[in-house]
Amino acid sequence: MKLHQLDLNLLLAFDALMTQGSVTRAAEALFISQPAMSHALGRLRQFFNDPLLVRTPQGMLPTPRAQRLHPGVRQALLLLEQQLLDEEDFDPVHSKRRFVLCTTDYVECVLIPPLIKRLRSQAPDVHIEISILRDRLPEEALATGEIDLVLGFDEYMQVPGYLGKETWLEEPLAGLVRQGLLQQDRLDLQQLIEMPHVFHSPLGTSQASLDRYLHSQGLARNISVNSQSYMSAAAIVSQTDHLLVLPSKVAAMLAGYWPLQYLQLPESVPPYHLNCVWHPLQERQPALLWLKQEMKALVKEHA
Repeated sequence: MKLHQLDLNLLLAFDALMTQGSVTRAAEALFISQPAMSHALGRLRQFFNDPLLVRTPQGMLPTPRAQRLHPGVRQALLLLEQQLLDEEDFDPVHSKRRFVLCTTDYVECVLIPPLIKRLRSQAPDVHIEISILRDRLPEEALATGEIDLVLGFDEYMQVPGYLGKETWLEEPLAGLVRQGLLQQDRLDLQQLIEMPHVFHSPLGTSQASLDRYLHSQGLARNISVNSQSYMSAAAIVSQTDHLLVLPSKVAAMLAGYWPLQYLQLPESVPPYHLNCVWHPLQERQPALLWLKQEMKALVKEHA
């Protein structure tokens, strides 16, 4: 197999076929005829000596070889496109760009409201879309630019070394209990492990950094309720004798809306680390550089 024998347009056709899963839709995406796309698929099959896509009752499905090839081909095409295109300056005042942030409910509660307020004066037509971070980092969406940034805590994501990553914030943990339950403003370690906990787990994980810290001390806390929502966790704690541990800024916010008491934790409990993650293919985009600068400034203001 010789690379010089492969027409670059065939790689574009391969990417469109894999993305669309249909010869007709792939042809429409590249603004060519269906027979031309069928011919391109035939040439691809001949070059790779593999069917690549097979017609089934469920549509065109990729072969294992095609599935292995596609991520690398997609990234190579994106990199080539970025190298050939001139970088345009980003004008936030007149831009109508849509930014997609993949994040947790912490960022939605703490950082997105002041970001929207800031953008009203600096970039009034810019649109912010929030995608909730799941149990897997959206690497492919970061590579294609479908997602601009991922914002989340260390414990929610394992970040591959090839991705860009910065720690923007270290935030202590705090506790919440119903008002009147305790006559103190700080928990000691013994109370922390003896009280029943509502465990806030937005990704459905079974433990957090607090649990790993306690394990290192030969201890474990008593988790009796799991919740994926700050609001439902706060509602449970406001009516029971449970303890909710979460980042201090969210704890203070919830204590302002619910009949809850804010409690400091032992100083030895490690803080959360809020990280920003991006793909190196996109890191030179002026719009992305601008957004990162604005959000980092917000984090510093609210630290």
